[in-house]
Amino acid sequence: MSTARRFRGRGVVAGVAAGTAIVSLEPIVWCHGVDPGSGRIVDVRVVIRGQSIRDLIFVYPHGKGSTTSSTWMLETIRRGNGPRAIINREAELIVAAGAVLGEMLYQKQTPVVDQLDADPLEVIETGDWVTVDGDQGIVEVVKTG
Repeated sequence: MSTARRFRGRGVVAGVAAGTAIVSLEPIVWCHGVDPGSGRIVDVRVVIRGQSIRDLIFVYPHGKGSTTSSTWMLETIRRGNGPRAIINREAELIVAAGAVLGEMLYQKQTPVVDQLDADPLEVIETGDWVTVDGDQGIVEVVKTG
């Protein structure tokens, strides 16, 4: 029987979502790094290249690169290929803007939580079941392996 581990952090973008995690140990650039038409990671510099983030809980350290990444993230959300939620060590304005605009313009919530009381890259693994509460800044993790 699995038990959930609960972590507290900062709720950056409101909403609640649950799903399977996909974890990148490398920072992600949304602009030219994520294909909005499929939700696949296309950045050749990251290990999870070729994998989809669609409908998953996307865990990565932080974004990198272009300020236009928020528009790429927004287009990914608009097309229905975005993640259910995002967990970062430290979320930046670009990610928050993409998530907020996705809800404002397309009524698609993407909660974002960061600054957990444990390093999310050490406590969450790809395949874990994760619940993200962007309202309260709470993340619950159920290990699958």
